[in-house]
Amino acid sequence: MERPRFDIVASGERMKQIRKQRNISVKQVMEYMGFESTQAVYKWEAGKCYPQADNLVALAILYNVSPLELLVEEDLVSSSSRLWGCIAV
Repeated sequence: MERPRFDIVASGERMKQIRKQRNISVKQVMEYMGFESTQAVYKWEAGKCYPQADNLVALAILYNVSPLELLVEEDLVSSSSRLWGCIAV
């Protein structure tokens, strides 16, 4: 069995789409997460990095979805080189 690979850019777009569907602002996410700025949220949504596991779960709870619903599985033919972004706080 192969481990799943996720598309970082498509996942960021999905996070942004779900947030907007829920009418939640980036500032509200920042406050909920206890961050001092919106930078991490914007990085996630731009596909520059993934949230840490605990932040991914918190985001899923805020959006009322499963953590896996925030991620988009990468097509097996795609290069995995984009997956090595940063991990934001």
